[in-house]
This record gives sequence, structure tokens and C-alpha cells, in this order.
Amino acid sequence: MRETYLMRCWKYTILFLLLVFTLVPFLWLLDTSFKSDEAIFASKPTWLVSPFTLDSYSWALGKKGIQLGKLLSNSLITCAITALITGLIACISGYGLARYKVPGIKLIFVLLVLAQMIQGPMIMIPWYKFASMVSLLNTKTILVMIYGTMTIPVGVWIMSGFFKTIPIDLEEAAYMDGATKFKTLFTVVIPLALPGLVAISLYSFILGWNDYQYSLILTNSLSAKTVQVGIAEVMESMGSTNWGGILASGVIIILPIIVIFAIIQKFLIEGLTAGSVKG
Repeated sequence: MRETYLMRCWKYTILFLLLVFTLVPFLWLLDTSFKSDEAIFASKPTWLVSPFTLDSYSWALGKKGIQLGKLLSNSLITCAITALITGLIACISGYGLARYKVPGIKLIFVLLVLAQMIQGPMIMIPWYKFASMVSLLNTKTILVMIYGTMTIPVGVWIMSGFFKTIPIDLEEAAYMDGATKFKTLFTVVIPLALPGLVAISLYSFILGWNDYQYSLILTNSLSAKTVQVGIAEVMESMGSTNWGGILASGVIIILPIIVIFAIIQKFLIEGLTAGSVKG
């Protein structure tokens, strides 16, 4: 009994230290974003915010700064569309692979996994040439297409595993009650698979939100550029001039992901766990 108590205390101590190690940088970022330039570059850093100012946030969101509002809009639209398309395709394809005898299904799953290995710099030039050929350079559309190639294979794999956890007896009971396959899918199966659907949608959103390389190469104007590229450009050209604005921009960029994750974390954990066990 004593050993169990000591082990529990040891585990919670380790978790607390990891939590502090993870949160302190963000808390310092948040704290410093409200300071004046004089306080930021003070010889003795302190957690005390004096004087309190919102000038850095005004710079980040205003026209004098990086116009973060427009960059956020670009990222939100691109990532939301990617998440929606990924969820829809992964849901339908995953259900088909889980419920029907598809020829070469093992090969399909191998290809889904291998698709994740063919990403990044090795296909950057082909993507650029394709976007140029079809006049999609400097558009959100090309980013959605690229993100989809990275998220859909994973989504199909996870949803296939999740659908396998749902008893087929529920569908057969719905058929006996006169429901069509289409109605059964959307009224019986998908509500039960919602955690998995939320998981892969959130994964798709975060992947697009954190992307830098594709957005850097394929977009160059305020109409399509994402927040990651906008922040990087400011760091290279004006970072030494307005660190407060950079820190405020970082806070604004992080907050949407924190809010979304806090709301649907239960579905995310359940969905990823079920998909990994049965997939």
C-alpha cells in the first residue's frame, strides 16, 4: 500500500514538472506580450507587467504591423476546408473499407501508410509545377489540395479502424426497421463514429495550421499567405524592431488551437485510441 502511494506521488511529481516545463514558455510569451519595449529589454527580466499595455496587439492586428487579422483569416479558411474535406472523404472511404470486402485491401492500407512518407521537399517541385500549370499559385486552393494529400490517408486509416469497433448488428437492426443504407450510415453509424471523425478533422486542421514550407513556396501575397509565413517574414525583416508585436502575434496564433483542443479533447483521445487499436 505504501509503495503504491509513493509511486503515485512520484508519477504526479513527474507530471507536474513536465507541465511546468511545457507551460512556462507560453506563460512568459503571454506575460511579455503585455509589456512595453523598455520592460521587454530590461536588464533584469521580471514577471511583473508594469506598465500594462496593448500596443503590441494593436501593432500585430493593425495595418502598421503584419495585418495578422487577414493572415488568420487565410489560415482559418484553408484549415477549415481541409478538415471538412478530409472528414467527409475519410468517413465514406473508411466505412467502405471496414464494411465491404474490397479486393487488395491489405495493399490499400500499406499504400495509405506509405503515402505519409512521400511528403515535404521531395515533392515540392512537382507541386509547384502543377500549381503553375493550372494557375493555382498564390491561392488557398492549392494549399487545401496539398494538405488533403497528407491528411486523407491518415483519416481513412483511422476511420476504418473506428468503424470496425461499431457492431454491425446495429446496422442490420436499422435495415430491418426499413432504413436505407444511406439513412443508416448518417443516423446510426456516423453518430457513433463521431469521436473518430472529430479526431481526424482536428488533426487535419492542426497540420494545415502549422505548415510553413508549402505556404512559403506557393503563396506570396496577403490574399493567400498564412500566419506561419507572415510571422517568419516579420522575424527576418523587423523582428529586432518590435519584439512585443512578434510575441503578441504568437499569442494570438496559439489561442485558436488551444480553444479548439480544449473543447473537443475528449473526442480526440477516444477517436485516436479506437482507430489505432482496431485499424
